[in-house]
Amino acid sequence: MNRLVLYILLFVSFALAEGVGVCTVDSIAWKGEHSGFDDSQMEEALGAPCDAWKPLADKLVRYYEDQGFVAAHVTGKIRQADIRQAELRQAGADANAVAGAGAVSVAGMDSARGMHVLELEIVRGALYVWAPPENADSAGTKRDVFAKLSGIEDGKPVSLTDLERSERRLARMGYFEKTAPARLYRDPSRNRIFPVFSMRKANVSTAEGVLTYSSDENVWEGRLDVSLYNIAGTARDLQLEGFTGENSRHLTGYYKEPWILGSAWNVVVRGNFDEETLDGDGSVAGDSLESDSASSDVIERTIVGEVGVTRDIGFDFSIGVFFGMSEDDKHSTFEISYVSLDRFVLPRRGWRLEASATWKMGRPDSLDNYLGATASVLAYFPLYGNFISRFSGMAGGIFPTGASLARKDYFALGGPENFKGMHYRTLRSRSYGLSEIAILWQYGYDLSIEAFYQPGLYRRLAPDHGWSREQNYGIGFTQYRGNWSVNLYYALRNGENYLDGIIGFGLRTLF
Repeated sequence: MNRLVLYILLFVSFALAEGVGVCTVDSIAWKGEHSGFDDSQMEEALGAPCDAWKPLADKLVRYYEDQGFVAAHVTGKIRQADIRQAELRQAGADANAVAGAGAVSVAGMDSARGMHVLELEIVRGALYVWAPPENADSAGTKRDVFAKLSGIEDGKPVSLTDLERSERRLARMGYFEKTAPARLYRDPSRNRIFPVFSMRKANVSTAEGVLTYSSDENVWEGRLDVSLYNIAGTARDLQLEGFTGENSRHLTGYYKEPWILGSAWNVVVRGNFDEETLDGDGSVAGDSLESDSASSDVIERTIVGEVGVTRDIGFDFSIGVFFGMSEDDKHSTFEISYVSLDRFVLPRRGWRLEASATWKMGRPDSLDNYLGATASVLAYFPLYGNFISRFSGMAGGIFPTGASLARKDYFALGGPENFKGMHYRTLRSRSYGLSEIAILWQYGYDLSIEAFYQPGLYRRLAPDHGWSREQNYGIGFTQYRGNWSVNLYYALRNGENYLDGIIGFGLRTLF
């Protein structure tokens, strides 16, 4: 037995020393025309196993497919080139002459293995460009509008990666439902490729009512949202949101006119109206324990209007510049966003990043100018089966940090969009940070159940000082049935009794 083990060890040692059974690429030889870029992409095969060149060739082919050469292909084969025995013997004799007789044995030179040469040939073929995209299904969208929404530009070199990104873009936009994979057709007379999608019109316009109740404070709040997307198949969007609570009322509106004057820019008009009932000390009516007189209440109203332009950059990025004014200031805003979510309803994977900076000026008080900046990130990652994780975070700040501002100038926090365990827009702060982790169980497009946890903090306003920590947690439930959906959530703040949270109930219809 010991002798058998010894034989095995000797055989393995010999195999490792002599390279028995191991095929590695010793050199690369090209046939036909090729470029230095091709050399740099394939040189990683040197010294690698003989099959390692195939993934590198696939990567090189994909590169050319994204440059318009959709028929590009790379062929290769391994050729074994034996080194002549005479040269080996002469090399051994020269070594013996230098090192002394018997120093180097050439007896084994006759069995030396050959070199493995990788012979490659690349054929790029003709260059193809995109023809206008088409839709083979009933999209309810004008033909030229659909072509612009796809993000594929007529006359640009064909890119299969862009085709995949275009499909994802159309899916997450919400206007359409994919019914079949995209197909490519070649123009028989010219080097043009027609991308043909199969996208059916989706019921994406919504009317939604949301009602929340706080059992701790016995307060009811209501919100009504109406969103009209892709109006008459023109990519025009209109959104209205109204909210009413015990001491506040809000109304916001948004309208987009796409591709103004035939350009890539959209014109957006948006605005909001806020009305809040405050105590004489500036706090929301009902929050102060010292104020018992209704005569001390003050009604604060704010009307803000903005107009701006936005445009898409590629398939995932968009930017926007806005100019606005209210009764006591003028301001300008720059916004940027990145969206790579896989779908519009109940996404399973992808990212959403948004950031904005607002410069306010021309104010009547002693503070002539100040800057407000916000950023947020949202990410979905599939875990296992129907289980998905969601991570999000957001932050905001007002600079200079020591400025004294009116209450309406600060960030409004609270509600489903940030601190879910708080009333809608009841907290004001000059700076804040918030993160969230949630575990979701999703069943297709029909059902989603989640548990979430939100740690955060915010800067307290005068006369308080310093930072205050906030922790919210709870569960949520969304059920779709055809064109209707029901949403429920229950959220608590840290330290609250488990029966004193906020219950949210939403009913949505799609049309």
